[in-house]
Amino acid sequence: MFSIVNRPTRGTNILDRIYVSDPCYETVKVVTSTVRSDHKAIIAYTGQQRLPLNKRKERRTYRRRSPAQHARFLEYASQLNIELTSDADMQTNFDTVYAIMYDLLDHFYPDREITVTSSDPHFVTPTVKAMLRRKNRLMRAGRTDEASALANRIQKAITRSSSRWLRKIDTKQSPKLAWEKVREVTRGRRRGDNVQVPDGITAPVLNDYFAAISTDNNYQPPDPKLSTGTDGHPSQ
Repeated sequence: MFSIVNRPTRGTNILDRIYVSDPCYETVKVVTSTVRSDHKAIIAYTGQQRLPLNKRKERRTYRRRSPAQHARFLEYASQLNIELTSDADMQTNFDTVYAIMYDLLDHFYPDREITVTSSDPHFVTPTVKAMLRRKNRLMRAGRTDEASALANRIQKAITRSSSRWLRKIDTKQSPKLAWEKVREVTRGRRRGDNVQVPDGITAPVLNDYFAAISTDNNYQPPDPKLSTGTDGHPSQ
């Protein structure tokens, strides 16, 4: 059994889960609930991919960092010898060292690309999203120990991101601003986000969309349970 939910469902925590023994769902989404709740709703289905409305995608670059990469870099750096010419000026030597550092960065921590969307919380950075995807792959492969270790790294990364986000907030001097930040986290929406409704989006269109993803055409209602006889006495 493993959980197919890999995104926070309440704040920064994954409290709502769906456990399966086989990967029977092709798509799993965490969306804002239609009822009044601070928990997100989970939609798991198989079939045609349905594109969320008002969702913007963007390709972002990041540098993956792992303990194995750190180990390889430290091993190489321990034997690295940078030679500078004594007759060169300070700027030339600085440029030389800077170029070497960039080459090392690109070699051991190359640039990668990942897609982020406007529906991602502020703490889901490209690095965090890449780790979440890798954790999901590890869980599907049954490598739970590696996935658990990666989950700890994800939690620390989210904590650091949230700390930086709230670092300049003084709860004593500006409690109003602090509460605004809290509401942004609990509501999953940042101040200043401009939501533009595309042409043709109306209430019936939205109703048909959510009805389609929430309806099981193969559902068969169960037969009613007969608990009493026609004479008012319990049936045998």
